[in-house]
This record gives sequence, structure tokens and C-alpha cells, in this order.
Amino acid sequence: MVLRSMNLGEWDRLLVVLTVGLGKIKVVAKGARKVQSRYASLAQPFSYLRFTSYRGKTFHTLSQVEVIEGFRPLRDNLEKIAYGLYLMELVDLSLIEEQAHDDILSLLLASLHILCHSERYELLLAFFELRLLSRLGFALDLRQCAECGGQAGHRLRLNAGGLLCDRCSQEGAGHGAVTVSSEALRLLVALWQSDWQKIETMPKTPVGEREMTSLLDRIVSYRIEKTPESFKFLAEIRRGSR
Repeated sequence: MVLRSMNLGEWDRLLVVLTVGLGKIKVVAKGARKVQSRYASLAQPFSYLRFTSYRGKTFHTLSQVEVIEGFRPLRDNLEKIAYGLYLMELVDLSLIEEQAHDDILSLLLASLHILCHSERYELLLAFFELRLLSRLGFALDLRQCAECGGQAGHRLRLNAGGLLCDRCSQEGAGHGAVTVSSEALRLLVALWQSDWQKIETMPKTPVGEREMTSLLDRIVSYRIEKTPESFKFLAEIRRGSR
């Protein structure tokens, strides 16, 4: 999956690609910026490829390529573009090069397929972020207190990735924690426990969904230690749809 691409030299493109087995690698598409190049389409977002390459001193170089899927429904809808680009940038920022993460590639592809036909954008983003955090080793613990292991309450400590019980919240462990409403907490638990088919049929709760995604945005940003450049575009799309 092409996560992003950039100009290289006068006519080439450098692709950042998430692959099966090798993880995230950089691949040079020679002459891709020429109008008649067979690689010209690879500069577009949402390109899922089958390709062969040879390894050079610095980068891989593309030799043969076949586009398996272009996710056309995403390219034709501005909201879907915003959410899709954000999903891909989260993956890009989360992974180091040449470390296999086939599970994250599968998650990304499944989420982009869902995005093609679903309009539950905020639920899908939260569904994706929860599972991305888990696959990176930062799973949210919504069952017990992140400090003492007791019964979880309604305070979420962002840097610990879990809920706190009432006692720990009051005794100082709640520093940097935020209160989560019952509706947002219910959504978080449902998203974690259910598959997408069940989630997509859930009643719409705009206020709870906005709170939930705002919390997850902050947790993901804390964990990857960066704010994705596409977040500004996504924020504008969100404001326009409310």
C-alpha cells in the first residue's frame, strides 16, 4: 500500500510503501513524473499494488508493478479523502522502516474498504485507532484501573492508556486524566468488543462520537509523538459536516 509519495530529482517519485513481510520501505519509481510513464498513476493516493523491485544502496527501485486496487470511491468524495489520508498517515508515522507489520497492513486495507461504502466516519476512525494502538503495543485497558487493577471508573489517563478507579483518581494518580462521559465510554467499549458489522448499525450519537474521537486523537498523538499533517485537513472537514 502506497502511504505517500514525493518528488525525487527531476522526473522520479519516491514512494513510501507498506509491504507484506518487509514492512515499510522506500521505493523509487523512475520517470514517474513523466506524463506517459507507466508509473504516473502511483503518485495518486490509495494505490494498492503488486510489484517487484531491486534493492539499491539507499532505496529499492521499482521494476514491475500492477495496480490491484485504486479505491476509486475514496478519490471521488472529499470527506472520504480526508479520513483515508489520515488513516494512512497515522500508519506511516507509527512504523519504522523495514519492520514487518502485516497485521497493520491488513487493518489499513480493511478500513479503507469499509470507508468506500460507509458514512460512519467517526466510528470507523475510532475503530481503526483502537486497533492500531493495540497492534503497536498500546492497547487501551477499559476493564480495570490502569493504576491499581481495581474497577475502572470514568477518568481516562492519556499517558497510561487506561481508565482509573475513583480512589486512584482522587489520590493523585489522576494527574493528566480527563473525565469520560457514560456515552463516550459505552461507545469505546462497544467499538473494542464488537466487529464492524455490529458497530455500523449502532444508533448515531454525534455528541458521544465527537467526545470519543477527540480523546482517541489525543491518545494517538501522544503515542506516536507527532501530529499528522493531514489532521488540519480532517479538522476542517469535520467542522464543515457538523
